[in-house]
Amino acid sequence: MTTQFLPYLSQDMTKLLDNKKNYDLIINVDKENNKKEFCVHSIILETRSSYFEHAFSNGFAKKENNTYILDFPDISVNAFNILIRYAYGGVINLDNREASDIMNLLIACEKFKIKELYDYIQDYLIIHHQTWLVQNLLLIQQIGFKHPEFIKLQNYWTETICEQPEILFNSTDFISVDKKALLSLYKNETLCMEENELWDYIILWGKAQNPELPEKNSNWTANEFNILKKTIDEFIPHIRFYEIPSDDFCFNIMPYGSMICNDLYQDLSRYHLVSNWQPKFNSLKSRRINLNLSNIPIDSKLINGEQAALISSWIQGNNESKISKKYSKANIEFQLLARGSRDGFTGASFHKMCDNKGPTITIIKLKGEPSILGGYNPINWEINKHGNYEKTSDSFIFSLDKEITLSRVQNYDNAIFQNKNGPNFNDLTLRGTFNSTNGVYYAKYIYDQKIHAKGYFIADEYEVFSIITRKKKIIKSL
Repeated sequence: MTTQFLPYLSQDMTKLLDNKKNYDLIINVDKENNKKEFCVHSIILETRSSYFEHAFSNGFAKKENNTYILDFPDISVNAFNILIRYAYGGVINLDNREASDIMNLLIACEKFKIKELYDYIQDYLIIHHQTWLVQNLLLIQQIGFKHPEFIKLQNYWTETICEQPEILFNSTDFISVDKKALLSLYKNETLCMEENELWDYIILWGKAQNPELPEKNSNWTANEFNILKKTIDEFIPHIRFYEIPSDDFCFNIMPYGSMICNDLYQDLSRYHLVSNWQPKFNSLKSRRINLNLSNIPIDSKLINGEQAALISSWIQGNNESKISKKYSKANIEFQLLARGSRDGFTGASFHKMCDNKGPTITIIKLKGEPSILGGYNPINWEINKHGNYEKTSDSFIFSLDKEITLSRVQNYDNAIFQNKNGPNFNDLTLRGTFNSTNGVYYAKYIYDQKIHAKGYFIADEYEVFSIITRKKKIIKSL
């Protein structure tokens, strides 16, 4: 039987690093104003890292007084301190570390070829620092696609942009995105964009890579078209040209027709000119399914999944009565908190079920009419704040009738009123016993659109849902 005492070995090796006994290598890291010296043992680093093995065998390290010296001004002190302790003790702890330090550590691992940490560090960043990753997507793209080994960062970036393409395509950084990274998006079947937009953006990107090209192509020479073609040639096979509307084909594709394979271009022309023409080169799977958000699962007696999807888009910032592609990816779930027919129609039952649950949607069915009214509260309902107005710029009320009306708050200071009764959006309130006379009141005051006639009404049913924003799907758990 083999028994391992690895923790003791790790502790002893770490002590050797700390006491510097018999060191024969000095490593200087970081820039001059933050420079730190590490006294280490070359034999350990040669054993643990192929980079150091190569450095010593090829004479990269200078030697003074029998001590090797290496300088790494591009490696931060924090990153190298984690890495060197791992090299000696085989232990790594990233808890309470800044995401930027962990990213620097990953870069250092690649430099020193500590390959067993590549996936671990990428997973740690994706699981524990998603907010930072989203805020630094350009950096993630630059680092991830610079190093072929960082597959998980590449996948994370690609998946994020495919789900929310406006983050990249509407940013000023778009024209500077790496070609390999951008191509990974165009190849992806889950990219949530229209094909005519993808064409327009790749033309924009291609021109930016060749600033010598004139802004307008009306007087371009054949050579200038060829310059752009060479730049974007790898993207063209991934455009679903047959899904591009005829107007866009005429005004945005035809001017660049010389850059498209002649057989494909001729077939596209016939497709747009000849009724019932059967495309010859339409082999790519459509991405349109990614744009169709028909419904969101919801446990409701009052609204369906399509209406829930529309409300979800309003929460994301949509101001229309239909869902545009920009808001077509739903990261929102509706979790039922209260239902009048199940839990009662009183303020007491409402606060019992709904207080301190975070953002909520209230849905109200008025008795004797088809109208469905409702409101979104992005903050907590709290009976303990009875009598106080709450400030928010994100609340809205709405009507789901034959005419759909969205009404966003204008007077932020009085958007939500906390009281002992039911949900109170100032303009739209639930009072007393909601399913009795005067249980619902509406009048236009502080929201920008009128959603119903003014007056008192009776609630036939009401529901309140907690709004849960789903975290981004993890590529792989540790």
